[in-house]
Amino acid sequence: MTTAKTAPEFDYDSIPVGYYDEVFRRNRGIQSKWHHQKFARVRAEIAPGSRLLDVACGPGTFVSTLPAGVSCVGLDIAKAQIDYAQAHYATTEHQFALMSPGNLPVASESFDMVTVVELIEHITAAEAAQLFAECRRVLRPGGKLVVTTPNYACLWPLLEFLTNRLGKVSYEDQHITQYRAPVLRALFRSAGFADPQVDTCLFSAPFFAALNWSLADSVAHLEPRFLAHNFGHLLIGRATKS
Repeated sequence: MTTAKTAPEFDYDSIPVGYYDEVFRRNRGIQSKWHHQKFARVRAEIAPGSRLLDVACGPGTFVSTLPAGVSCVGLDIAKAQIDYAQAHYATTEHQFALMSPGNLPVASESFDMVTVVELIEHITAAEAAQLFAECRRVLRPGGKLVVTTPNYACLWPLLEFLTNRLGKVSYEDQHITQYRAPVLRALFRSAGFADPQVDTCLFSAPFFAALNWSLADSVAHLEPRFLAHNFGHLLIGRATKS
């Protein structure tokens, strides 16, 4: 089962506008490399020419990294972040729109793929179940849902503790639901997805960016694959709509 905690509702408009985009574009340090490698892992799931819906797009950073030919709509509940995304990254292929919690404001069976990158830890398990059902609704038959969330079965709690104490943004009141692989699989199945795949990513590689930016990528290629796939700090789940 999930682990959840009671916390006051977090005001996501309190996050500095474009904060995570600034971190990504910094191109130095562990936090920036973390986002680079995370986005690269999610992009590896995207087929050329896909029509993509990115839920909780924030300032549009991930959308801005998509390869040519992949069209995308990014949604978020924070108006300031959507305004930032539109100002910096809106193109004919990349569009952004404000959403409210609940139903996704898009037509049924209108996307080839939906990405939900580190959102479900910020909402309740019931809200996550509703979101997954909505994702399945908007996917075309054969479409794929890809989700990432912190892996609380590994050392993530320690990383989160350190980030809360040392970082500019604290997750103490943001991460209200904690996931492990079996629970994420069950969440996919509850929404009607058959045979979901859940493994992990981001093991040691991002931390080598503290020494050298390029070294972190070399480590990602060289470290034994089973480590990242079984002991990584992020869960990555994928499932296809039948």
